Amino acid sequence: MRRFVIATVCLVLTAGAASAQTIVQSRGVDARVDYASLTDYGPWDDRNYGLNQDDLALLGENEMELSIRAPLFYRIEIRKRFGNLPTDGPVQYPRSTLPRFLVEYGGFLIDGVLYRKAVLVDGRFHVDTSRPWMTEQEYEDSRGKALTGDVRVTSPVGAAESAVAINPVNPALVISGSNGPGSGQEMQYSADGGETWSAAGALPYGGTCCDPTVAWSSDGTKAYSATLGNAVYVYRSGDAGQTWTDLVNEPGADARREIGSGVDKEYLHVDTHATSSCLDTVYLTWHEGNTMKFSRSTDRAHTWSAPLTLSSGSAERGIGSDITSDTSGRVHYLWPAFNSRKILVRTSDDCGVTFNPTVEVATTQAAFDFPIPSMDNRYAWVYLGAAADLGSGPYGGSIYAAWTDTTGPESGSASANHARIQVAYSRDGGATWNTSTPHETDDMDTVDRWNQWLAVGPDGSVHVVFYDTRNDATRRSVDLYWSVSTDGGASWGTPTKLTSEISPHMEDFFQFGDYNGLDVVMDELIAVFTDNRHETGGTSDSPDIYAAGQTVDGGSAVFADGFESGDTSRWTAATP
Repeated sequence: MRRFVIATVCLVLTAGAASAQTIVQSRGVDARVDYASLTDYGPWDDRNYGLNQDDLALLGENEMELSIRAPLFYRIEIRKRFGNLPTDGPVQYPRSTLPRFLVEYGGFLIDGVLYRKAVLVDGRFHVDTSRPWMTEQEYEDSRGKALTGDVRVTSPVGAAESAVAINPVNPALVISGSNGPGSGQEMQYSADGGETWSAAGALPYGGTCCDPTVAWSSDGTKAYSATLGNAVYVYRSGDAGQTWTDLVNEPGADARREIGSGVDKEYLHVDTHATSSCLDTVYLTWHEGNTMKFSRSTDRAHTWSAPLTLSSGSAERGIGSDITSDTSGRVHYLWPAFNSRKILVRTSDDCGVTFNPTVEVATTQAAFDFPIPSMDNRYAWVYLGAAADLGSGPYGGSIYAAWTDTTGPESGSASANHARIQVAYSRDGGATWNTSTPHETDDMDTVDRWNQWLAVGPDGSVHVVFYDTRNDATRRSVDLYWSVSTDGGASWGTPTKLTSEISPHMEDFFQFGDYNGLDVVMDELIAVFTDNRHETGGTSDSPDIYAAGQTVDGGSAVFADGFESGDTSRWTAATP
């Protein structure tokens, strides 16, 4: 039964280790409402003071029985926007309600301070005030800072191959790494959501060469990067990527140096799911002579496990692997095996201590690399990017992988090959897989797509970026395009061009490099990529790293696709 009782006293709530939250009846706008009682519906937010009795009348009879982390004022706001929401049953709100709230309002507001965590105490959600995020004013000042359009990241010229990671707690903080400018790997950082970039301090090991990869800890306090030298090196930053340490001089620490024959193409992944038993475990993949290697750190990159070999025999040799982890903490190690022309995966149920047998994800037309007109010197590579849906919606727990492939049998002739992107998705923890194509298919004989990367938003939307030659009939110049799926990778919307200028063809051996980068946090999407728009003509190549940003809705794209129950009878009129 709903409770609309007049209250004249203050209520103090204590949520575990959280500090006290005081609710003052006199701050409310309607004396008929007992504002303290509104905590029975969900975590407190001072914007609840704006609710009146007519607002509360919109709630369902069993509203207090629902376990919803979004505060009551926002639930009522959603009901006003979408009048057909159900008022009974165990599921009455779309799965994207909480991430949508966090995007629109920043977090739970209490006395001018925003908090982003709600803890379950005695069957009710309460705001954890022991970990403030930022003030309301700071959040408002940061609004609109998400990068839109494309901006130059590196200077001077001479950079290619890049990775990017947005801070999961404060999207204004972004880190990137690239091959060059100059010799070796360089790091960059942004404090304004990717609008402007600065060069970070030099990495401790001189002569580090290439293949940058970057990631953040779940609380956003630590940043990680890995690079190659005569081995694989891992670095850490405690100041949002401005400076980096090799950890060697820290007590009990070691830098990862797996010296072996043919050490190449490493990649980092951090488990950031709040309830994972493997939370903040750092995973590292690389290959030695095309043998797939793996190591992990359970102490934020201080120490590392003895390397595991995850490929077996000639048929499983590969290059271009990636790691992701799902909502249960299971670790998925994916790679393209060029001898068998297969995408393979091995899964760990114990945070990377052991791995299950190899499972086939898909087959490929191309083996390893292949020429196309825009990559006739370097060649396009069958590299792989992986991610997982960490939400609780109908596709929560899904695993995704994306790679470049030819449309038909691989040829040694650049003009005869046509490149496309493939995305595989699994709903059962990596046991079985389906594939889809995240772009148009009727023009694949005249347009190449390649150098893809993939990320999954907090609302479960799947994002893929890739080079696309549709704006050049010769298939030599490229733009960066972005495609989104709101049904778990089964189908895709029309791709959107992210670049403001086309990048001319490059003549040197490295051309556009082996891969680009992509990350999505809250409503911010940032892709980093190699661009040649400053070429002065002829063979005067001018490769730079550029960042392209796009504000994503933070939930509206998936908002209409129903409720966690999957009950289609509860869809709104706004549903496609």
